[in-house]
Amino acid sequence: MVKCTNCYYEIRSSEFEYCPKCGTKISVELKSKLKKKVKDDSADLIGKQTSKTLDSKVIYGMVFGGIVFILLVLYLSGVFDATKVTPTNTMNPGNVPQTQQPGVDLSAVQKINELEAKVKANPNDHQSLLELAHLRMDSGFYEQAIQNYRTYLEHHPDDADVRIDMGVCYFNLRDFNTAITEMEKALQYQPKHQIGYLNLGVVNLNAGNLEKAKEYFQKAVEINPNTEAGKKAQQLLTSH
Repeated sequence: MVKCTNCYYEIRSSEFEYCPKCGTKISVELKSKLKKKVKDDSADLIGKQTSKTLDSKVIYGMVFGGIVFILLVLYLSGVFDATKVTPTNTMNPGNVPQTQQPGVDLSAVQKINELEAKVKANPNDHQSLLELAHLRMDSGFYEQAIQNYRTYLEHHPDDADVRIDMGVCYFNLRDFNTAITEMEKALQYQPKHQIGYLNLGVVNLNAGNLEKAKEYFQKAVEINPNTEAGKKAQQLLTSH
């Protein structure tokens, strides 16, 4: 497990130059650890493939029995319903595939299923819909979270916080352009949204728009330099 040295967010890809959560630049040492982890995982897989094989009948029996058991467990826990992907071009212009954080808590999946059933039973329960979107985002089901956020925003288009959260989902899917568009739209409704400016700075930084990132960091500092977001923006502004 490789974590950000500043906020301890678990980083799962060596492609990021900056932490997706707090914007801290990922050090060369940390990126090396990420690459080593991928290499070690691959080596472990190769080792398993080249190890001494069992009798073919025993292997087939074990594999078949294991698959049946896993499918039964997933079916009973409702995982299939929670991870169903419904790609929509208008929701995700890049048609990026569903991204799920590995090791999702089964209790969270159960809660997702309960909230989904609740929303289906009462589509006007916008609070449950929003809770479902947040939980899916936290669990790594970014595309489904975006769909829920979109539905919520149809009824509450001026909710800047929700639009910023949806932008973070697009960021995690590496759709930086859409993330920027949604976050900038949020600022139209709430021009003093400090975290919005900070997040826009982080997204632009990862997209390679350094000058634009500095502009947003500066605006976040100007709103209030004494808050956690203001201090973080100042740190990023100084380091870049």
